[in-house]
Amino acid sequence: MIQVWLWLGCISMTLGTIFFGSGADRAKSKRWQIVYSLNFFICAIAASLYLAMIFKQGFVYLGDRPAYLTRYLTWTFSTPLTLILLSYLGRTSLWVAASMIGADVYMIVTGFVATISQKPISYVWYVVSCGAYVGLVYLLLKYYRQQAEQQYPRSKKTFRRLLMVHLVIWSAYPVVWLLASTGFNVINSVAETACYTILDVAAKVGFGFLALNSLQQLESVEDVSLHQQEQAFDRY
Repeated sequence: MIQVWLWLGCISMTLGTIFFGSGADRAKSKRWQIVYSLNFFICAIAASLYLAMIFKQGFVYLGDRPAYLTRYLTWTFSTPLTLILLSYLGRTSLWVAASMIGADVYMIVTGFVATISQKPISYVWYVVSCGAYVGLVYLLLKYYRQQAEQQYPRSKKTFRRLLMVHLVIWSAYPVVWLLASTGFNVINSVAETACYTILDVAAKVGFGFLALNSLQQLESVEDVSLHQQEQAFDRY
């Protein structure tokens, strides 16, 4: 069953790669091309991850439990692209975007250390990794949202939805880690793979579609605002 879930992940990411890649090729503007391209690379990296796991590459046993080390390597490259995508949509300042990416990479690296460490030391690194995630959440909810809403005062709901979906999905990853063999061993390896696959597809392909929909909403609001400004100018 593990291989079935891995194949489902690979196929889903590959389809997402094809869709976003063709979208970038046919994009109606540079803005759309950038959003499509970022989603293309996010899905392409994830598709490569699942292909590697299907071939049992990067799969090792740490004591008596299995671990896919390629998963963390792929997250290190793909998740910063997701934050870049969010930053591009919200026109985030460089220091906020860089801080979010730094917290994200630190979170993944310490999460990897937690995975390869023996218990109970692994739980210490898990807490450190979660601490980095809390810092990332703080940056997203305070500075990112604040700047995005300043840039798009008429699109607050759009960014709140983006953040809610993003945080719900990402917050589920440490829960799976804790329930799997890396933590309390409540779920078996099949359930762990299934959970990570579902979350990965939602975080990459699903979130990519949400990003496209959000861009469409942002442009619609901008068009309405521009039209209103033109009408006000005509009155004078």
